[in-house]
Amino acid sequence: MSTLLATDPLAAPLRPERVNYATGVLLQAEDFQDEQTYHRGRLAMALRHIAGFGTIAGLRVRAPAAGNNDLELRIEPGVALDRYGRLIELGEPYCIRLANWFAAQETGKLRTAVHRAPNVGFPVAVVADIFLSAKDCARGMTPSVASGPFDALDALVPARLAEEPQLQLVLRAEADPIPSPANHWPDAAASHDDRLSAVLGSWDTGLSGAGDEELDPLAEQVAGTDLSAVLLARVAIPVQLAADAPSSVRPALDAARPSVDNRVRPFIFLPGKWSGRAPAAGALVEP
Repeated sequence: MSTLLATDPLAAPLRPERVNYATGVLLQAEDFQDEQTYHRGRLAMALRHIAGFGTIAGLRVRAPAAGNNDLELRIEPGVALDRYGRLIELGEPYCIRLANWFAAQETGKLRTAVHRAPNVGFPVAVVADIFLSAKDCARGMTPSVASGPFDALDALVPARLAEEPQLQLVLRAEADPIPSPANHWPDAAASHDDRLSAVLGSWDTGLSGAGDEELDPLAEQVAGTDLSAVLLARVAIPVQLAADAPSSVRPALDAARPSVDNRVRPFIFLPGKWSGRAPAAGALVEP
């Protein structure tokens, strides 16, 4: 039995082809998969080119509370669009225990992400970014006719594919200043010609065009990570480390509270949007 999931078809160029149903035609699993892919692909195409990518609502990242020894980051529920145009929903609060995460990192990798004042708000800090991406997870198993080199008598496949959010804390090893997202879209006050030029020049599949069909990396993304992910916040973790410390010396957590900067994220703001109640207030940088 194999429970490996196939790559999401939205991660590759799609032809807008619908399944043509007719009486008497034998349907296979691929036909139903193609039906799903057509509708998902059309929606993703529209969302990606109308709205772009980034946070749509919620997903505020909260700094650890004073006196919290686990240094828990709290990510509030919300929804975002990834670079493929897929909706990613975080339906409940999520916590990242920075103290545990920090302890699990290799010394060498932590040292590469050390930044010093005035580029960070502490004398010395390890900087990491929180990224949100989409992941398909198998839910439930059901009997099926096996395909490939598997036992045909007791083959099982997932009954459902759950579209789950995945959060990742990525160390920033770049030299200062650390890259941040850039918005190249003209604002509402731009001239007619500037807005039209942006529309005419904005056709973008997002793919590099290489044989591997990977997304073009953006400035804020890190090699080896999911290039479809969207940045949520930048976290500065204060540490103690002498400037002349040997490379084998591990940064030690400082007593000061880590800071969280929500301002660096890409976000989607539609001026004509109606909301039933006033948005919740909160600081953009904590503490």
